[in-house]
Amino acid sequence: MPNIEYELNEKIHAIIINPYLTWEEFCANCDLIKKYNIKNISTSLNYLADFKNSLVNYSASINALISYPLADLPVSFIEELVCFAKDKGANGIEYIPNFINLYKRNLETFAAEIEQVKLSGLPVSIIINKSKLQEEVLYNAIEISLELGIKNFQFGDGFGPTITSNDVAEILKIIGSENQIKVVGGITKLKQVIDLFEMGISCVGTSNFYEIFQEVKVI
Repeated sequence: MPNIEYELNEKIHAIIINPYLTWEEFCANCDLIKKYNIKNISTSLNYLADFKNSLVNYSASINALISYPLADLPVSFIEELVCFAKDKGANGIEYIPNFINLYKRNLETFAAEIEQVKLSGLPVSIIINKSKLQEEVLYNAIEISLELGIKNFQFGDGFGPTITSNDVAEILKIIGSENQIKVVGGITKLKQVIDLFEMGISCVGTSNFYEIFQEVKVI
């Protein structure tokens, strides 16, 4: 195992979205986040208020997942839900757009949807599952997002195969290293995290952050 030269508390994002968590399990996750000084959290709209109440006097960026995982949010509801997230203390929005618009060649509609999310003024991350998109749609989604000023991208949504080194190389070629690229899905081991960072990935998201930080402790 190579030496760990990364600020893992900044680069490993805790994902808390399980709707079946008990309150005791939720509080245990909050304790772990504070124990490992984790600075970034991705969670559902329903958990935002609980995080704000449980992490009083603790500095972390809490990002709200919207339209996740099915991209099933009608555009007419976007403004209301984004405003709800902002009111509940979200520091950013992680969003899956409606890719069917790209397959229908409704590029302007796809762009307008992302612009609607951006109106909150919060940083927006666009979530893309590369393995589920045709190449043309993938390229169009990234190009439109970049043109709209999106600088944060998440690849993987927890459904489908784990991202490969070839995927990472292609993504970096399209997006460039000046933008933030987060990888999610199937990340359970410290070695996976380190390998992704060495490939050029900015950060990772995982619900298995406890297991990974336990490995760090052993090392």
